[in-house]
Amino acid sequence: MLFNLDGETPRRDAHEVEFRVWRSQISDGDYRAMVDAINAYCDRCEEYFCASWMPGQDSGIDAAFAPLQVACGGSQEQSSFFFGNIVWRVICDRDDDWCFRPADKESEGPLGMWYFRRR
Repeated sequence: MLFNLDGETPRRDAHEVEFRVWRSQISDGDYRAMVDAINAYCDRCEEYFCASWMPGQDSGIDAAFAPLQVACGGSQEQSSFFFGNIVWRVICDRDDDWCFRPADKESEGPLGMWYFRRR
């Protein structure tokens, strides 16, 4: 389950219109592979991660990323946004508790969402 830093539960279906368009462009199997890879990454994560850093750090996520790029017409920006949206939904659907905050683009590098295990 996902919470903001104030302990409130955000909307699970953020950016629904874009998500549905991109999701319609990949198979259920390709989508499931990405969800499984993200869940496996979260299962191994002990404290926190930035979604923008996951591709390139995890072979399962890298392997599942190509269909996202195809679904987004080859756009790196859109496929990154789609990926971030999938991560958001996966974290919302998990049984363990996580908090989030957007990355500070001036001091932390790439845009993205930081996720922290809620203790």
